[in-house]
Amino acid sequence: PDLALFQATSNNFGAFDVPNLSGLTYLYKLDARDDHFAQSLRGRGRDFSLPTKIAHLKGCILGKLACAGLDVGSALLLNYNNLSGPLPANIGFSKLSYLAVANNKLTGPIPPSIAHMQDSLLEMLLINNQLSGCLPNEIGMLTKTTVIDAGMNQLTGPIPSSFSCLSSVEQLNLGGNSLYGQVPDALCKLAGPAGRLANLTLSGNYFTSVGPACSALIKDGVLDVKHNCIPGFANQRGPAECASFLSQPKTCPAASARVACPAADAKINAAAPEGRVAKDYSSYVVYATLHE
Repeated sequence: PDLALFQATSNNFGAFDVPNLSGLTYLYKLDARDDHFAQSLRGRGRDFSLPTKIAHLKGCILGKLACAGLDVGSALLLNYNNLSGPLPANIGFSKLSYLAVANNKLTGPIPPSIAHMQDSLLEMLLINNQLSGCLPNEIGMLTKTTVIDAGMNQLTGPIPSSFSCLSSVEQLNLGGNSLYGQVPDALCKLAGPAGRLANLTLSGNYFTSVGPACSALIKDGVLDVKHNCIPGFANQRGPAECASFLSQPKTCPAASARVACPAADAKINAAAPEGRVAKDYSSYVVYATLHE
């Protein structure tokens, strides 16, 4: 068989209505947005890897799934599917280039194995789920990734120092979580010659300070820190709300002062030209999937 793209959006598939797509060695994209198969999977015992019917994609299904063996260039687009449960612990051992699981009910932490996708992952969309736990240091290893959107979740902790390694990132959204501490100036410097950052959204968290590079980005409209706890800034949370959150015990590790970044690919991570204009969201694969 030579099927490369399977698109079955806006249907009402049940768990055993979708044909078995395992063994399709050329398949690089499974798009089943707005289907209802995820809901029908729950309550069918403990086998959530679905080896019999739902598109197997060489071993990668979301929900309570295993994810391994996908080729570079693969896209897993499962927005708006009412998916629940954690991201698979081994998702990083896939070779996905595009991962979009927005607007579901996924829970638990972002797996540390995500670091293993550093040679393949170009765009990642996790927005509007219920992901929790500490913001993982391993995300900073994704030096080829241009879109990292984990907004509107329940993530907490400081921004790890490793995020200063994200030399290819153009869109970074961590808004609407419970992050705290200082916004790292090293991260904000990725909007300069050190990187390609065009939009940094950190609104709706509990950050308490920014450095000079970040202050400059706020003035330029690149960095959004509204509804945080930064003294002297407009549109921040109230003092009582900030004090209540900041007085709670914190269990996430503090951001380290130094970090060793992965070896950079000179071509991929070449600095963006000065005076660049931020791309339209629709020009990114994962954001385009939200509106198709």
